[in-house]
Amino acid sequence: MSSTIEIDPRTLLILVGASGSGKSTFVRRFFPETAIVSTDRCRALISDDERNQAVSGPAFDLFYNIIDKRLALGRTTVADSTALRAEYRIALRDIARKHNFAVIILAFDVPEQLANQQDRQRATRSVGPLVIGRQMDAFRNSLPLLENEGMDAVYTLSSADLDSAQIHMRDITIGGNGPFDFIGDVHGCADELEELLVELGYVKTAHLTYVHPGGRRAVFIGDITDRGPRSVEAFRIVINMVAAGSALYTPGNHCNKLMRWLMGRNVRVGYGMETTIEEFNSLPTAEREEFRQQVINLVSKSPIYLMLDGGQVVACHAGIKEDMIGRQGKDVEAMCLYGDTTGETTPDGLPVRRDWAANYHGWRFIVYGHTPVRTPEIRNNTINIDQGCAFGGWLTAFRWPERTIVQVPAYRIYYNHHLPALGQEERFGPEVFAPIGET
Repeated sequence: MSSTIEIDPRTLLILVGASGSGKSTFVRRFFPETAIVSTDRCRALISDDERNQAVSGPAFDLFYNIIDKRLALGRTTVADSTALRAEYRIALRDIARKHNFAVIILAFDVPEQLANQQDRQRATRSVGPLVIGRQMDAFRNSLPLLENEGMDAVYTLSSADLDSAQIHMRDITIGGNGPFDFIGDVHGCADELEELLVELGYVKTAHLTYVHPGGRRAVFIGDITDRGPRSVEAFRIVINMVAAGSALYTPGNHCNKLMRWLMGRNVRVGYGMETTIEEFNSLPTAEREEFRQQVINLVSKSPIYLMLDGGQVVACHAGIKEDMIGRQGKDVEAMCLYGDTTGETTPDGLPVRRDWAANYHGWRFIVYGHTPVRTPEIRNNTINIDQGCAFGGWLTAFRWPERTIVQVPAYRIYYNHHLPALGQEERFGPEVFAPIGET
């Protein structure tokens, strides 16, 4: 087994193993007592006796109820019981799924002799060798089934792992503190991006590299390429600024698609990607290879969303639901890249998306883009800063913590496909935009 188990804050850990297998001792190395919900403890709370099997029914009701309440508050939780029956594990899994939590099983595969030895050392909680023998049989029968119960991961710990294995909580507050300048979808509009950076006070220190003398950092929320005339140079600005420490970056769906194309994957070229490919193919061979590696490296290693200023503000490309913040997963990645899609498509072949921001009620401020709107739109502690620069709109920056807007207009309409609702021949950004106050 890997020596380190990586988990997200929104995780329910289910311990599986016989009494005396070292489950409670192991997790107490990594979690406070309040995070460990134990059936033994629930029996004691009800009857003053951890070993009182007569109250197991009410104790399990309390066990599930406490876990449910903790997950509702977004708290990392450890379910500490033997969990040797599939229906108990499935019940815990279903509680976790209700709250959009990851579920990880830790299975403690230790020799029966060791379990008996450790059980004898538990003066007030010893269950005896007959019980442990039955539990070990049940554990061995359960072990091959765990991988097929719909959990996110299953880790089997041997007796040797109990001393060496570590549990590491991923740090989701990536990027530190502000001030920040969040920049909406660039889509190849490098001329407008350079003008916007200068307007924001950034100084050009090298070719395609900008640094703010006051220590501000730009935060790019994805979709750097496609549709505009300078996609390669737009991405180079982002790459250089991230390397210089003057910018942060989280990828968009166009970034992800370009990375996959550069890796040789079979992707459907369209929706403006053909403009980036044309630029890429016109580069000298050495520059093509350098750009390929730089893009793959940046996109593949960048977080799918950023939590900044101690978690007060979250940056992502297409949006994120409140109960997704603090964890990773395929569903989180899909939401951040594509929005809350229904699985249906429009007559133009574009995905139909739900209006996730209309139902967002979290305290964290969410900055996103992806779907062009005429003006920077603040709703329910979220703001959409994609004003469709490539379509003839505006390139927008949202300044944090000031909560003000800086924009530059598109120099022209670069791309007029797939935007029927906004009008193909009109600029849809505001002529003048006042600073945004809190809403």
